[in-house]
Amino acid sequence: MENLATSVIVCPQCAGENEIKADEKFIECQFCGSAIYVDKSKVVTHYVVKSNFSKDTAEGNLRRWMAGNFQVKNLDRLAQIQDVQYYYFPMWYFKTDGASEAIYFQPATSTAISEIKKISIPAGNMIIYNSKEFNENEFLTPDVAYDSAANWLSQSGVDMQNLELASLVHIPFYQFKYLYEGQVYTALVEASSGRVYANLWPAKSEAPYRIMFTLSIILFFVISVLAFIAGGVLSGSKSEFVAEAIVFKIILYALASVPLVVIAYMIAKKV
Repeated sequence: MENLATSVIVCPQCAGENEIKADEKFIECQFCGSAIYVDKSKVVTHYVVKSNFSKDTAEGNLRRWMAGNFQVKNLDRLAQIQDVQYYYFPMWYFKTDGASEAIYFQPATSTAISEIKKISIPAGNMIIYNSKEFNENEFLTPDVAYDSAANWLSQSGVDMQNLELASLVHIPFYQFKYLYEGQVYTALVEASSGRVYANLWPAKSEAPYRIMFTLSIILFFVISVLAFIAGGVLSGSKSEFVAEAIVFKIILYALASVPLVVIAYMIAKKV
């Protein structure tokens, strides 16, 4: 990584000197062929992650995610795909050394899906960008400078003194916009691993579960009171009272659990 002070930059891979034109952001090292990204303050290696998913397989992953436990019932069947876009999203890749080696990602352009900060890309899946192997029109242009991304990372508690590596990585995504009950939602499918990222989605209603929880608490409280009353009426001594009350409570708990389990199952099937 090098501070940019002249029109000549040193390749971070082979240390070869390369000339750059004004306002040029991406260049290819004339000595080793490495792709280099240049912003106003830094020169870093430019990587890209290859896509492993087609549009259809990415949509299949999205539908399986929609059928998950946290999404509203039948979302995978009722959601209508409105629009699909494929692009390579730029991310700042930071690797720290020292006692706690770690990798961090920061978006290099604006996005509404903040979840992609949690993305995990093994270093072995990143290759040096070569313009001849990719369609440049599919690459989003970075608009977050290195210094801004590093500052955000520092504010999150990362010690930048332990920074070992910083690179610009373009990651392939399918962006799906889908319609459900009159509202449009957005989800991203990372085209290398197939993982789905989304900030908002049609979630299951929590009201039936809260009502069920409240009724269960009330029911078990009433059972406990009745068990102690029954134990007091039928017992002949204090020691018998406690023992019989516990027995009554266990029996009544077991009987009450059956309809509660059935109701909970029916709620889970319908919500």
